Amino acid sequence: MPLIYIFIRASAASIDTWQRLWTGQIPRLLSNTFWLSTLSASITLVLGISLAWLVERTDLTAKHMWRWLLALPLAVPAYSGAICYIILLRRGGLIEQAFMALTGLPQGQLPVLNIYTLAGTAIIISLFVFPYVYLPVLAALRTINRSLEEAARAAGRSPIRTFIEITLPMLAPAATGGGLLVALYALSDFGTVSMMRYSTFTNAIYNQFSGQIDRSAAAILSMVLALITLPLLWGEGWLSHKTNRGKTGSAWKPVQPITLGAWRWPAFVYVCVVAFLSIGLPVLVLGGLSLQAIFWPSKIDLVWNVGSDSLLWQIVHSLGLAIATATLSIALAFAPAYLSLRYPSRFTNALLNLSKSPYALPGPIVGLAFVMLLSQWLPWLYNTVFGLLIGFIFRLMPQSVTTAYAALETVPRSVEQAGRVMGNTGLQAIRRILLPVAAPGFMAAWALVFITAMKELPTAVMLRPAGFDTLPVRLWAAANDSIYTQAALPAFIMIVVTAIPLVLLYGRSRFGLNRAIE
Repeated sequence: MPLIYIFIRASAASIDTWQRLWTGQIPRLLSNTFWLSTLSASITLVLGISLAWLVERTDLTAKHMWRWLLALPLAVPAYSGAICYIILLRRGGLIEQAFMALTGLPQGQLPVLNIYTLAGTAIIISLFVFPYVYLPVLAALRTINRSLEEAARAAGRSPIRTFIEITLPMLAPAATGGGLLVALYALSDFGTVSMMRYSTFTNAIYNQFSGQIDRSAAAILSMVLALITLPLLWGEGWLSHKTNRGKTGSAWKPVQPITLGAWRWPAFVYVCVVAFLSIGLPVLVLGGLSLQAIFWPSKIDLVWNVGSDSLLWQIVHSLGLAIATATLSIALAFAPAYLSLRYPSRFTNALLNLSKSPYALPGPIVGLAFVMLLSQWLPWLYNTVFGLLIGFIFRLMPQSVTTAYAALETVPRSVEQAGRVMGNTGLQAIRRILLPVAAPGFMAAWALVFITAMKELPTAVMLRPAGFDTLPVRLWAAANDSIYTQAALPAFIMIVVTAIPLVLLYGRSRFGLNRAIE
């Protein structure tokens, strides 16, 4: 319905509006968005494949630690990472201040790296989303049949030639699917491109939405972005099915790791640099500035005041909204996932695919569509917390459905049937057998939806009622006002809050992070 409403609103726009956009903004936005998505996907493919291969196939030092540590960038919103690098590298930033303190030279003597470019934006996005490639490739390396690799090695191929000629083609579906996910992320990203001042469809949609009474131009840009996104979404889904069909669970066996030899320490340094840039540096910079904000006498009142716009209330808003979104969306996702899995038919498959369809809509489109729908048809929900919650649930329903489906898929149908044979009704078998057995999977699904809801920015910016700011909104507002140091504390709090369930999910859940992500 939101997508249909966007198309109707766009088709009702005047000819002058269409001509103005097609001759002015749209060509430039198409070029910027294409190159950002392509470059981000290319960088993450290099990072994800190389890191997964080093961790899974070689004698890399501390490889068991890297296996889970390299998944932690998922806990860092890319726009939080952008804040970190802006604070460090901008004119008058921490690096230039340190240079001035050490040398005594005035400001402006140190050449400052310009990160407000296509390359800077793509690198920052890639540093925090490469796990979308790393995790599927890591899983694929453990499940692909290794007989071809062993035959190539026995025939005299070197480890590098074996990887290029044998392993890489078998990893192509998983890697390309992850790369398409990164491209979709870059297409829908709002916070990072806004802070990096790089013009794409998402911030253009918001500018049109917030700057004009007539929102037809925003609807036109949303329609164009949706048409770009749909083919990528279809391609990612096709590759995902192809990857799943190509897996053979019985093919995995313990392997003799490839000896890196003289390359062992360069490989270790490479992994350390990636982990430091994606996890260590943001935590150090944002954590240090957060401690300064908390304990600096002149800033204590700003941090710990109890007014309606205080940081404490924004933490409460973010946690409450994320918990409610994760709980309700997982509960709503159970029916389409269960029906499609246990009673497959055209109807149940259509219901499942329809529940995943919001994935084709980037956050600004979801926010714009719900603003239009609620203000026109449900004004009593517009500009309320309940309207914001509905928008969040809609935005994250695809993730809820796919992770719930994966959780239910781990329970053999024979277990549920055995419960029915023992005298349980259908509902009793679900309550007493299916849900307890699938509980680790649902915990993983809940945690992943919670993490995503904590980081969600565009839907919150466009749908929040007055006085109901969240941590991402506070961070975004401070960055928009170029007060980057005030954005450090909410950014650091988000990293901590989202990292805790991610670490617990990977380290303790029997369900496993890799399967939940897939």
